[in-house]
Amino acid sequence: MMSLELLNQLEQKVDHTIETIELLRLQIEELEEENTALKAEHEKWRHDLVDLISRFDEVDTPPYEKTNLPIEELEFELE
Repeated sequence: MMSLELLNQLEQKVDHTIETIELLRLQIEELEEENTALKAEHEKWRHDLVDLISRFDEVDTPPYEKTNLPIEELEFELE
C-alpha cells in the first residue's frame, strides 16, 4: 500500500511539473513575441532618429557646403 501511495504522489508531482513547464512555454512564447515587437519599435525609433539628425545636419550646413562651387564663386546676399 505504501508504494502505491508513493506512486500516486510521484504522479501528482510529475503532472504538476508538466503543467508548470507548459505555462513556462506559453510565457516564453509571449516574451518572444513582445521582444520581436520591441525590436521592431526600436529599429523604427533608430531610423527616425537618424532621419531627424540628418535633417538637423542639413539645416546646420552652410550654403557653400551644399554646392560643388568653391566658396569664392558663391554669391552672398547681405542684409
